[in-house]
Amino acid sequence: MNDTYESIEKRKFARAKAEFILSYRINKSVEMHMWVGSEEVSAVMLDLSETGMAILTKFNIPVATVLLLKFTLINFSADEDNRLRTIEMSAQVRNNIPQDEGEHRLGIVFTKISKKDKQAITDFVQTTK
Repeated sequence: MNDTYESIEKRKFARAKAEFILSYRINKSVEMHMWVGSEEVSAVMLDLSETGMAILTKFNIPVATVLLLKFTLINFSADEDNRLRTIEMSAQVRNNIPQDEGEHRLGIVFTKISKKDKQAITDFVQTTK
């Protein structure tokens, strides 16, 4: 990964470092036609907040592309019934920063997420500060 990524914090919500495997597929693209087949594409989540995340992927996905995301949130601080939660949401690519070895760091904002999933993410971020 390219270590030159530095940014001035502009986010309204804090992000927690996270390294989960997630799957995504392109739901609707903007000025782009991309066919990845019917299979889900995997990426690595780099961080997570109440309203967005950063992921590392080998695909060059344009800004404004709408994605469907799915990942399992693991929160060891939660009670036993809430430690594992599969989260699915719609999201949009806000930025795409090329990295080493042909990878791309995507900044993603959530556009449609259930209240329960958002609360699970909020709880996770608050317990990892």
